[in-house]
This record gives sequence, C-alpha cells and structure tokens, in this order.
Amino acid sequence: MRRRPRLGVLVIATTLVSACIVVQPDGSIGPTNATALANLPAETTFCVDEINRYRATVNLPTLIRSTDLESYAAESARVDGLAHQPHQHFSETNGGGIALAENELLTWPNGDIHGVIQRGLGVMWTTGPSGTHYKIMAGPYTQVGCGIFVNDHDVTVAQDFR
Repeated sequence: MRRRPRLGVLVIATTLVSACIVVQPDGSIGPTNATALANLPAETTFCVDEINRYRATVNLPTLIRSTDLESYAAESARVDGLAHQPHQHFSETNGGGIALAENELLTWPNGDIHGVIQRGLGVMWTTGPSGTHYKIMAGPYTQVGCGIFVNDHDVTVAQDFR
C-alpha cells in the first residue's frame, strides 16, 4: 500500500520549542544498514551544514556544532524513532537541560539518510517565516546538534538548538 505524504506539527507550550515532520516520502530503499551506519558521522556533519546553508540564505549567522547537543539529539532520535512519537524524549526531559528547541524528521522509511536530511530540512525551510520549523531553523540560537537513528530502513533525524 502506498502512503501519501502527511505533515504533522507538535509545538510544546513552554519556554522550549519543538516541531516535527511525520512524512512518508516516495523513494526506493536506500543503502543497507551497515552502509548507512558507517556514514553517520558524515551525515551528522551534512545535517549541520545544511541547516547553516539555509540560514545563510537569509543572512543569519552560522550555528556552531555542539557535541553535547549531538549526543542529546542522537538519544532523542533513538527514543522517538522507536516509540514512533515525535519529541517524546524532548518533552520528557525538558530538553535535557541543554536544548531550547527541536525539529525532527520522524521515521522516514527510505533508509537513505542523506536524502532524508536533504528533503526533510528542505520541507521544513519552505514552510517560510510563519512556519514553526522555519522559525526554529532561523531562530536566535548559537549552537546546533543533529542526531540520527536508523531502525531497519526507517530514519529519524533530530536537530536540537540552543
């Protein structure tokens, strides 16, 4: 059965902000898990670079890559990916005491991490200045960390900001 793309947004009503996309993109199965997992460091770098590329298009400063936020985002991606619940970890831990905002690409079934990041961040950015995802990506943050979790061929990517 072919699933149609759907967009879901969850905003936490506290001083912390989170947003997610739950999308079923079209596309064939990507690389094997072993290949995908071997590329995680490069894909994490790509995620941060892609966020900064979008920010540069509107003359915003580059976000510094944070290893603390990356560790937190990786755990968020794992918890949320397994639970199939957006921002469960972020909500339960109040941002872990380090993240002020989170965007998330939840369980994209493609397996192609690079493509998921590229398409997902593109969708988030194209919501424009009135969209929650855009507001977080273009927010007044100074640091970012991306975390990636691969479960079979499902990919979850959390991006945490402070």
